[in-house]
Amino acid sequence: MYESGEKTSEISLGERLTIPVLRGRGESIISRMRDGRVILFNKESPYFNELKPGMMVTCKVNFIAPNYVIVDPVSPPEAGVEAVRLGLKMVSEAEDWEHAMMANALLYILDALDELKRRG
Repeated sequence: MYESGEKTSEISLGERLTIPVLRGRGESIISRMRDGRVILFNKESPYFNELKPGMMVTCKVNFIAPNYVIVDPVSPPEAGVEAVRLGLKMVSEAEDWEHAMMANALLYILDALDELKRRG
C-alpha cells in the first residue's frame, strides 16, 4: 500500500492512503495498489471533481473487493513539486529496478535544484 512503508498489499476498511491520481480508460481517473488492483474514487466525494491525473490525494478506504478498492478522498488533492516528489518516492520503491532507478535519478535532480535555489 502507499505511504505506509510496508510492502504488503493488505489494507483494511477505514485505512488512510496517500495515492497518485492516474488516467484510466477514456476520461476516467483511477489509481492502483502495488498488487495491481484498481483503486476507484467515490464520485460523491466533494473533492472528486478536483482530481486530475498527476495529483496526489489522501483517501479513506471504503470498500475492498478481490480486484478493486473504492476510496473516498478526505482532503483536497495536491499538485506541483511535492506531489511529483511523493509519486517518485513511490515509484522508487517499485520492484521494477529500471523504474526505481529513473525515479531515484529524478529525485536526486530535484534535490540538487532545491540546493541550488537555497544557495541563492
